[in-house]
Amino acid sequence: MKFGFPKIRLSKNTFSEKIKWPKETNFYMENIFSNMGLLKMIIKWRLHLIIIVAIAIALSVLFSCPWFIKPKYKSSAVLYPSNLVPYSNETPTELMLQLFKSDDIRDTIIKRFNLASHYDIDVSSRYYYARLIKEFESNVDIRKTEYESVIIEIFDTDPQSACNMVKEMVNLFNKKARTLQREKEKEVLKISKDQLNQKQIQIDTLKRRIDELRTTYGLLDYTVQTREASRAFFGTRSEGYSPNANVKTAGKIIENLQNKGGDFILLSSLYFAASDAYNKLKENYENALKDVTKELTYTNYVSSPVPSDKKVYPVRWLIVLITTVATFIFALIIIMLLENSRRNEKVSDTSGA
Repeated sequence: MKFGFPKIRLSKNTFSEKIKWPKETNFYMENIFSNMGLLKMIIKWRLHLIIIVAIAIALSVLFSCPWFIKPKYKSSAVLYPSNLVPYSNETPTELMLQLFKSDDIRDTIIKRFNLASHYDIDVSSRYYYARLIKEFESNVDIRKTEYESVIIEIFDTDPQSACNMVKEMVNLFNKKARTLQREKEKEVLKISKDQLNQKQIQIDTLKRRIDELRTTYGLLDYTVQTREASRAFFGTRSEGYSPNANVKTAGKIIENLQNKGGDFILLSSLYFAASDAYNKLKENYENALKDVTKELTYTNYVSSPVPSDKKVYPVRWLIVLITTVATFIFALIIIMLLENSRRNEKVSDTSGA
């Protein structure tokens, strides 16, 4: 009995058949060959790319010079609010931010610094003021910081003008806040004055009725007169008492005290109560008057504005970098399109032949 291995017959196309690689392997292989093709293309066109990139660098350096782009300088200030009374549920910082962004402060800055001419905007053109506001807002940044302070940043081609605008904006804010507070305090002052006048009228009325009782009925002090008139009328004597006192007069006083004594006591108590209330109202009125006439500032400087000696715009290296990268990518796309066009022409020529 013979033992042996089975014979395996190989067809002629066994080694010529394509090997089936996994899909992931095909994907990576295609990427490698694609990247190699891109690298070969860059090497092939290297001279053109170098020239194009060099021209882009030169032009970006040239056009980022001050002759073409005016440099801008930044001046800033950091402020905390003080003496501000909120109108609703907002914080003093939010109120400060709202006032800084008011239209009247913006319009005053535009007019005072003649920004239309400064920004080279033709005032005779249509919608010039909308353009002016847009330019102003692009150069002014006012925001709240995480520490509940407010930062003002102004960009301008003149560092001194930027600094002056920040200072003027703070001054205008103080004036506006003072005006708003005074308007509110004037209302309180008017109410206090009206209450004071009404109380004065009440006091004058009570005093006039008390004076009538004094002159007509001889009532001066209810307690003292009652005691003394009773002594005289009933013949009681005490130290310093005159025995020749007019009993008839004493009887008349007692009669007046009986008829008008209650009114006299009531009017006297109302008069003293009104006088006390008048004194309190007068104190409130004087405090309101102080609030109206006092001169307060509503900002505390954390960082004061100063003219900057270094421009913040344009950032030259960033312009050059972006221009160079964009030019290189654009040139590479053009080269790829040219290469693809040539390849298609070759294929069409081959198929036609």
